[in-house]
Amino acid sequence: MKYLSLLMVLVGLASPSTSKAEDQGDRGSKIYMKSRCFACHGQLGSGGFGPKLSGDRILAIQKFVIAQILIGRGKMPAFGDRLSNDDIAAVAQYVRNNWGNNYGPVTAGDVASVRKLMKKASDEAVKAESPEKQ
Repeated sequence: MKYLSLLMVLVGLASPSTSKAEDQGDRGSKIYMKSRCFACHGQLGSGGFGPKLSGDRILAIQKFVIAQILIGRGKMPAFGDRLSNDDIAAVAQYVRNNWGNNYGPVTAGDVASVRKLMKKASDEAVKAESPEKQ
């Protein structure tokens, strides 16, 4: 029995554990597929209708990636009203760290920060365009 307990402990230590980053990457992959990002960017990030993501150095700019997902551009739809901060963080981290990319983590806090920055810019633009009441 003593040896069985020791064996169980050793097996537990040898078992691969998933890190938070790995969990986030798996979740990001699922969101990438479910949101149909693959339809334009390819399952392997090779592009097609949308730009190629594999080996794309622009993905190093975290705020740019988050903003693109939030508001879209050109033919890319906006996902800011469809996905939560956690979901956007997961898919941003996924595209930034696959297919030859290695640009680090993205958190829900990072997404919230970009949302706040974009709202401020939008509010200031509206304010600048509005004629002052006299």
